Amino acid sequence: MIPERFVTEYPERCGQLLDMLERPARDADLLGSFALLVASAAFTIPFGRMVEKGHPLGAPEDALYKAVEGLKKLSFADSPFWGGAKPGFFRYAKIATNPEDSAGWLNEKGEHPLKSSEAKDANIVLRTIRNGLAHGNIVYLDKNGYEAAGNRLVYLAFLSKHESGNGYRVAIFDEESFLTFLKGWIGWLQGFPLERKLAFAEAAE
Repeated sequence: MIPERFVTEYPERCGQLLDMLERPARDADLLGSFALLVASAAFTIPFGRMVEKGHPLGAPEDALYKAVEGLKKLSFADSPFWGGAKPGFFRYAKIATNPEDSAGWLNEKGEHPLKSSEAKDANIVLRTIRNGLAHGNIVYLDKNGYEAAGNRLVYLAFLSKHESGNGYRVAIFDEESFLTFLKGWIGWLQGFPLERKLAFAEAAE
């Protein structure tokens, strides 16, 4: 059925598929790849509709746009789609070293980003994840934080070029925590009542 409101109904349908397919993904030991599959759809697509004022299918809904902007005042740890997931694994850092050399990643303290984390507002973290997904800047890391072919996947890293042009932002989750974040994100979107004048069907006319 064509959704009345794409920006929330589409991720809700992604959530239904997530529930149907999570167990087979776990059984096949493909949870990290499955989480990326879900994120590319349930996060990246609605996020673009929510924040891009010049979107060809219409302006974002006011409440959703303001909610995402309001996340600039809220740490990711306290965000509505993460706070309930504690104790989940998450790290954020700015790295100034070669992004292709995960073993050599260093934050501004001279540490690998797995060793410590900077506090960052939820808006920046979401945009880092979005940019990593949209541009393919995703790195699979093993338990030591290295991209070593054949090793067991433990962490997913999302990189986004820093707006200064110097270095990269990186957001890192373990695979379980990232899937939990996605479930929280999908649920959060369902809490916004429909603004009919900006519904997808009307914006597309």
